[in-house]
Amino acid sequence: MRPIRPLFTIALALFVLTGTMGIAAATPGEGPPDELPDPVPDFVTDLLGAIGDFVAGGIEALGDVVSDITPGVTLAPL
Repeated sequence: MRPIRPLFTIALALFVLTGTMGIAAATPGEGPPDELPDPVPDFVTDLLGAIGDFVAGGIEALGDVVSDITPGVTLAPL
């Protein structure tokens, strides 16, 4: 049972070193934003429902449904 002790010591040393480096690398400015994002437009709920229906097989042409849900909405080109 002697070989287990050196392995345990190495594993513990790696754990301590990794944890220490992770703490040192963090900066106070990192983390979640202070403000909540803006609410999404009302049609987003309908879009998510249509996508779920498409995945379930209830809709064959998702593009047509999206066009109906979002009339007049234009997306910026990629």
